[in-house]
Amino acid sequence: MLWIIVTRCFYGIRNAKVTSSIPVIGTRSGPAVYNCRPFSLIASIFLILGIAPSAHGQQIRLSIEDISSPAFQIRGIAVSLEKERFEATIAQLTLQNHTWKNVTLLCPKIRIERDTISCDQGMLKEKQSWPVSFHFAPNAKSLTLELKPTDGESWRVDARWGDHWEVLAKLRNGNIAYTKSWLPDNMPAPSAGSISGKLHLTGNGAKLHSADADLQLSGLAFSDASGLHAGEKVSGKIAFKAGPDHGDMVWQGDIFWESGEIYWHPLYVTDGGVRLAASGRSSPQRIELQQGVLRWPGIGEINASAIWDVTARKLSKATLEGRELNLGPLHATFLLPFLEKTTLAKSTAGGKVSFSSRIASGEVQALEMRMDNASLQDGEGRFALNDIHFKLPWQAGSASSASLGIGSGRVLALPLGGFNTTIHLQDKDISIPRLSIPILDGSLNIENFRAAPTTQGWRWEFEGGLTPVSMERLSSALHLPKMHGTLAGVVPRVHYESGRLVLDGALLVRAFDGTAVLQDLVLLDVLGHAPRMQASLDMRNLDLDLLTRAFSFGSMQGRIDVTVKGLELSNWKPVSFEADVRSSSGSYPRKISQRAVQNISALGGAGAAAAIQRSFLGFFEEFGYSRLGLSCVLRNSVCQMDGVEPAPNGYVIVKGGGIPAITVIGYNRSVSWDELIARLQRVTQGNARPVVQ
Repeated sequence: MLWIIVTRCFYGIRNAKVTSSIPVIGTRSGPAVYNCRPFSLIASIFLILGIAPSAHGQQIRLSIEDISSPAFQIRGIAVSLEKERFEATIAQLTLQNHTWKNVTLLCPKIRIERDTISCDQGMLKEKQSWPVSFHFAPNAKSLTLELKPTDGESWRVDARWGDHWEVLAKLRNGNIAYTKSWLPDNMPAPSAGSISGKLHLTGNGAKLHSADADLQLSGLAFSDASGLHAGEKVSGKIAFKAGPDHGDMVWQGDIFWESGEIYWHPLYVTDGGVRLAASGRSSPQRIELQQGVLRWPGIGEINASAIWDVTARKLSKATLEGRELNLGPLHATFLLPFLEKTTLAKSTAGGKVSFSSRIASGEVQALEMRMDNASLQDGEGRFALNDIHFKLPWQAGSASSASLGIGSGRVLALPLGGFNTTIHLQDKDISIPRLSIPILDGSLNIENFRAAPTTQGWRWEFEGGLTPVSMERLSSALHLPKMHGTLAGVVPRVHYESGRLVLDGALLVRAFDGTAVLQDLVLLDVLGHAPRMQASLDMRNLDLDLLTRAFSFGSMQGRIDVTVKGLELSNWKPVSFEADVRSSSGSYPRKISQRAVQNISALGGAGAAAAIQRSFLGFFEEFGYSRLGLSCVLRNSVCQMDGVEPAPNGYVIVKGGGIPAITVIGYNRSVSWDELIARLQRVTQGNARPVVQ
């Protein structure tokens, strides 16, 4: 009879056998299978021990081949009690897809009394040994279990069951690494750190009634296999409470990150001091965040509310709001990591920003944003925008207008004046009818700007032009030698899509009293670290006098045409092209000074020579010429050079004409591009010292 009572404490027991020196009524030999309410394994074993408080001095041995339930499976159980020595061994225990093998619970001195079974100095062994103590009261349906893996570390569980159950866990310096095997494979696994505090749960059957947690983390380290999510020396506190309310669970929690480093690709945050407070209610159908507040030092406070549809597994609705946030640290911490491969990768920002947004059915339905006294600066000095004011009221599926104002700015060393504009919004489409940006004494005019999102990213286009800008003011602003004339241009349609910017038609620029036409312009990876450009350039009737006066090159009179085909730049450095400079057709004065002759000769390298009518060398500073020209075909960082016509062992760069006449001949046909650039820098700085014959 007693054996039957014992076996009914197991669920799904197969092939159970017990032997005892105590007379047991109702025992029988052979396999036995019984069904009963599930108990934990330890509680079941302790109940078996409770069959005979007089078991001191006797022997009991129990073996069970298999215990299975929807929650766990146990194989190969062997339990023995000999005098005061108790030992239980499990060959294999599987719980929630986790498996342990050869688990042993050993108690050298067990106390079996009428209503309790206790062990003060036991040992739990699997891959390592843990000191354990327990106190089991079958009649009271309670169990106290405490593990002490190391000095100063303890995991204590007090459990009670029956019509209602209660679990109280107390932790002191618990090693968080023990939880690694319980976490999903796609979650970062802890490798170090400790946890202290308490966890209190109550419920009825499978239903949770209340939860109360107060935990402290210290020195937490975690990472995943990809290395894209990791933390070091993370410390903080977690507090959580939940209880029933009209069939739902109402809850509130508080998470405080005190210190440490966290990398969650691409974000890297450090220092801590961050607090997240949240409260809401939950049901089997949905989880509602009624109020969430994130306080981030140096940035400000962000409020949130949301509803998660458990059945559909999607965000039903949510709101986010931040007021007077500090744009500088917000940009550096949360925006800059996503701009790593763009021209904004080394930018800094300042000012204040406020926003509020509304999400429904997983889509943003409304967004309001305001920036005041904001600024954006490039760390490498390429651009700067100051005194930015921006106001955005946006509603999905409807029309609205945003306002943008910039007090001043700079592109490279070129100053920009202040301007204001209105941005028209139609759902996700953006348009600006006209935008005029002051540049020195002219302006850059952008017309018919339109932008819209696509499946590959944003697509935008515009057209416009540059009103005349003084070359003197432009060269002064760019710290270039003084140039004369004006610069103006007409910008045809430009469109951008999938990282590719294309110029439709020709860009016409007027400079040096001539014209320049840029065609076939394509920019790739425009916002990346290594942008590439392809284009063709055709310049006609450039005034040599205006051009050479801008540099320390010497005086030249005449007109030239410049043609550049197949131009390809990588990170704004030439990779390949076919360039040709030739005298323009027509009738005009053609004069060249001795200094210009010297500098042109220097471009030809050490083998270049200038052939001058020797009898007139000492009497004239200027010479006549009939034609001039120089070409370069760049491939593999080497420039293959040529002139206006062949010469013995070389090529003619300047062909003499008139009295006195001059001819400049180059002999080096293959010149390193870097060396050619170095020669240009030397001659424009007045450092060339060629020999003129």
